[in-house]
Amino acid sequence: MPGHVLFFFLLLTKNIFIMYRYAFRFAVMSITILTANLLTTYIGNYLVTFRNHLRPLSFTLLGMGITVVILYPLFAKLEEWVKGISMKVVKKGKSLAGRYLGLILAFTGSLVVLMYFYTKMWYHIDLWQVLVNGEIGRYL
Repeated sequence: MPGHVLFFFLLLTKNIFIMYRYAFRFAVMSITILTANLLTTYIGNYLVTFRNHLRPLSFTLLGMGITVVILYPLFAKLEEWVKGISMKVVKKGKSLAGRYLGLILAFTGSLVVLMYFYTKMWYHIDLWQVLVNGEIGRYL
């Protein structure tokens, strides 16, 4: 094999590895952001259900304090937990379907699971029932 062909092959292989690393980081960070947002929104919505039990300023101050007390330790550990879980899911996909296809499948599967919880929280729609009943076109 001529030297310039070997050089091109090595350069291509290195660039593909770098692209995979960036795609892997993007997938893990996206899943982490969406999961953290989902949890914090759920906790915030739950706290707001108690707003009629106190006067507005008292509830606001109390709610802000409770939010910090609950979310501070959650955020301290959440990033570590979600990153670990995300990396395990993406690596499992890699071992089942190969490096690139596994990354795409694991990322897509994670997004579908997160989409289920977001549609349930925002619209009270059971995405699983929508998919099973073939009504996805009604909601897109």
